[in-house]
Amino acid sequence: MMRQMMLVLCICMQLASTEAKGQLLPNIEVINALKDSDHYIAVGESEKALVSLHQALQLKESVDDQSLLSHLYNNLAIVLARYNNFTAAMSCFYKAGSIQTKYNYNKRRKRFISLFTTEVNYQNTRADNIIQDAILELMIQSHINQKRLDRTEEIESIPIKPSTIVEAFLDKKIATHYAIALLIKQPIPGKKNTNTGLGEVGHSFIALIKYNEDQSAICKTFGFYPEEGQLIPVNPLSPKANSVIKDDTEHSWDQLLGKFVTKTQFEKILEYIDHNIDNQYHLSHYNCSDFALMLTQIANIRIDETVGPWPLGKGDNPGYIGQSILGGKYLNIDTQNKIGLFTCNNNLFTKSTAK
Repeated sequence: MMRQMMLVLCICMQLASTEAKGQLLPNIEVINALKDSDHYIAVGESEKALVSLHQALQLKESVDDQSLLSHLYNNLAIVLARYNNFTAAMSCFYKAGSIQTKYNYNKRRKRFISLFTTEVNYQNTRADNIIQDAILELMIQSHINQKRLDRTEEIESIPIKPSTIVEAFLDKKIATHYAIALLIKQPIPGKKNTNTGLGEVGHSFIALIKYNEDQSAICKTFGFYPEEGQLIPVNPLSPKANSVIKDDTEHSWDQLLGKFVTKTQFEKILEYIDHNIDNQYHLSHYNCSDFALMLTQIANIRIDETVGPWPLGKGDNPGYIGQSILGGKYLNIDTQNKIGLFTCNNNLFTKSTAK
């Protein structure tokens, strides 16, 4: 009798051990995939990072470690932002912050940072009311299937009618979330320079996103420019010009600072655009950075030390704004800290030095 009881006990222990191993296996696979994605993100291998993250996302339902899931969505937010898919990136940022177990993830390498927290539920809505994982997987698979060419030249932004920005969001669909992202292309990435010395001054631009109840979303990425074709191009001696709005969907960037906003904040942003988008361009007083910063201020984002000098002038500029974002000199006024802000660097075009 005793031998039978011992045998039954051994069998139960083996079954329990096998079940535990079975539960642990998905966690191990996800951990390895996340380690790979950390490495690929750090060296600018975004395509490889996305493949590893897609593998981890497919195992999501079998993972019981909430910090792993938060890490997964955080890395997806970084990589998808580098693909200029700000709709999916901000969605993943929201999902990462909605996981119940608090998980603050700061990448140790200096070349990119992502910071978020779970202490704020932006719209008091469930995370699955934003882009569902099934749709997210289709987006990721689409990016994986696309053959990305090495981009050595900037894709030129095309002028658009300013009215199309506001009109796009008047789709009569019920919204669940709203988001804004400030994108900064510095003249020299990672340095506080107002220009390259060869005429390149960088660019500041905006992405606005509206997520709808039916799982559709609208994203408009645009920037404020001086009108081209003038007899004398804009310069410190001739700082004024008519303005034009351009579609910056494919514009490259170095720093991103994003936030989910309230319906009231989003409507105020649209109202400002509607009333001020035709303002005259002025190099020192109302340039692309001034325009973009006004929208982030309406979203209750404060960025310090954005003004820098150049020959015969000074003003808000991408070089200084980018360095302030890199240095953490920003604040979510709604929370009086950095809670609820998503920031990351873009080293998509960084050549890998790892073997």
